[in-house]
Amino acid sequence: MSTLIARVASFVASCGNWVVYSTPIDCHHCASLYSWGKSLAVRRNPLKAVYISEFGDVDKLIYGDRPDPSPGQGEVVLRVRASALNHLDLGLRSGRGRVPRDLPRILGCDMAGEIALVGPGVTGFEKGDRVLVDNRLKCDSCGPCLLGQDQYCRNQLRVGVDVDGGHAEYCNVPAINVYKFRQSMSFEEAAAIPLAFHTAWHCLMVRGQLQPWETILIQAGGSGVGSAGIQIAKRIGARVITTAGSDDKVSKAQDLGADEGINYRNVPEFSQKVKELSDGHGADMILDVVGAAVWEQNLLSLREGGRLVITGTTSGAQTSMDLSILTGRPLTLMGSGGRSRRSFGEMMSVINRGELCGVVGSVFSLQDVAKAHQVMESRDFYGKLVIQGP
Repeated sequence: MSTLIARVASFVASCGNWVVYSTPIDCHHCASLYSWGKSLAVRRNPLKAVYISEFGDVDKLIYGDRPDPSPGQGEVVLRVRASALNHLDLGLRSGRGRVPRDLPRILGCDMAGEIALVGPGVTGFEKGDRVLVDNRLKCDSCGPCLLGQDQYCRNQLRVGVDVDGGHAEYCNVPAINVYKFRQSMSFEEAAAIPLAFHTAWHCLMVRGQLQPWETILIQAGGSGVGSAGIQIAKRIGARVITTAGSDDKVSKAQDLGADEGINYRNVPEFSQKVKELSDGHGADMILDVVGAAVWEQNLLSLREGGRLVITGTTSGAQTSMDLSILTGRPLTLMGSGGRSRRSFGEMMSVINRGELCGVVGSVFSLQDVAKAHQVMESRDFYGKLVIQGP
């Protein structure tokens, strides 16, 4: 290290807790310390993050120190200004569904911030760029990826699941997964974009092929995906009916653009109301993130030949079905899981034109992630719960 310090000619800049030295160092003993790029970065303080070492309740969320990230080939280090919470995070914490491959794991699938460090081989980005992150990491070498169908990547990993996520001061991500966003959008709004909006975009634009003349029922209009779906559907000119669990959420959904709103707590058998609001025919398409609790009413809410796109099962996944309904009416049922880089890029083009915007319900500090988990479990919020970076 003494050799390293002796050969550093000048102090160039600092970014948060990073001190950046720019003079190249030709000492082969120190090569590994700066091999990732043109500058050497050393942190003054330990990285603060929220992570889990075991599964369980909110008391398993740890706010503490973790190793610093550093960019490898084709990667950048992001200074996280805001991250967002998803139902996925609740499952990861508790050990339900898809769980991290290794522990400890820093959670946080959604994030936005500024590029702090740029690794070798990265072009088109520089320190200070405001970006958000697509958390789906593709291998680019399996059959589907080589065929341009990376939504079906066989080796896909997720930031915040399989690798460390955004509930931290800094996060390391591939440059191909970061997207610049418009200056008029806050970091909090940007952090509310990736999972919710890309999920809704893929369901409506790719899977369901929603048309301007159609009527769509969007379940859970107060959720991140629901509030995104309302905006996307109205942007293309569709008529939107949405459900929500309170009159306040219904009102907010209508302020966002929904044509009609139904409080499902007051009208649990909402299918008749949907038909009344669609000239007696039913919805052309349904976007559902709820699952089992609304399964039967969903089927009854569709017109003949209607489409049900399921992308979440927050109320449960187990249900039963009379298969004759598929041939008798007939209906199209489809899932929506994998999503492509192409569709993410198309979505970001629309967002950067100012036609869509993240919906922030409440903002928490990094130290209060456990409280945010409790609020999400209570469902007493609208839009996205956002974690503000330190």
